[in-house]
Amino acid sequence: MTASHLLGGRPVLRVRPPVGGDRPVLLQLHGGGYRAGAPELSRPLAAHLSRLTGCEVVVPAYRLAPAHPFPAAVEDGLGAYAELLADGVPAGRIAVLGESAGGGLALSVLLAAQQAGLPMPAAAVGLSPWLDLTLESPAFERCAATDPVLDRPSLLHSATLYLAGADPRTPAASPLFAEAAALAALPPVLLQASRAEVLSDDAERFGARMTAAGGVCRVEMWDGTTHCWQLSVERLPEAVAAARSVAEFLTQHLA
Repeated sequence: MTASHLLGGRPVLRVRPPVGGDRPVLLQLHGGGYRAGAPELSRPLAAHLSRLTGCEVVVPAYRLAPAHPFPAAVEDGLGAYAELLADGVPAGRIAVLGESAGGGLALSVLLAAQQAGLPMPAAAVGLSPWLDLTLESPAFERCAATDPVLDRPSLLHSATLYLAGADPRTPAASPLFAEAAALAALPPVLLQASRAEVLSDDAERFGARMTAAGGVCRVEMWDGTTHCWQLSVERLPEAVAAARSVAEFLTQHLA
């Protein structure tokens, strides 16, 4: 990633498949609780998905809290998506994916795109997505002893820095609370989460709300995995299997 590679005004990591020609584009948003993380951490999964789908994968370095609190990340993600469209990539040839906070950001960006009057992409994917910044989910107690990665105090710290006083129920911050009409207007969504992680309820609750609103949302709950296990495609068979499911979903919906 270099300064000469920009998308929506932000530096971006680009991963291209070995085949040339006209390629669909996967906009991937990294995790890190909106206050950490970097595109390079997403490179192994981006490269893996690029090989499986033939997509060019772009991972922008969106601005992070506390220096850049909400809604800076949403603005940067929306800017990246809008620039892809302005560059002539048809919406039906774009998918959006994110892991952890990036999974929530992916859906926040699409809600913002609706408000901006932009067409929806072909599909969206959230991997262990953080969709509810209120942290009121029962999974925080139920999975406290089974999640080695996340807990309520660490996520509360991230949410406090990111929100900087904004209402955590604002849909642009917590897509779980989007209105039914907005959920129904989203493209097909795939959510993957571990049953053992504290964010497990986020995926299931969002899937239930979107489906009730008339949208198409597939929720895959995995056993024997941890938060964002999909990133470990270079060493975990479970990550390879999850990435294969993601690739099949993307291929099914991309034009």
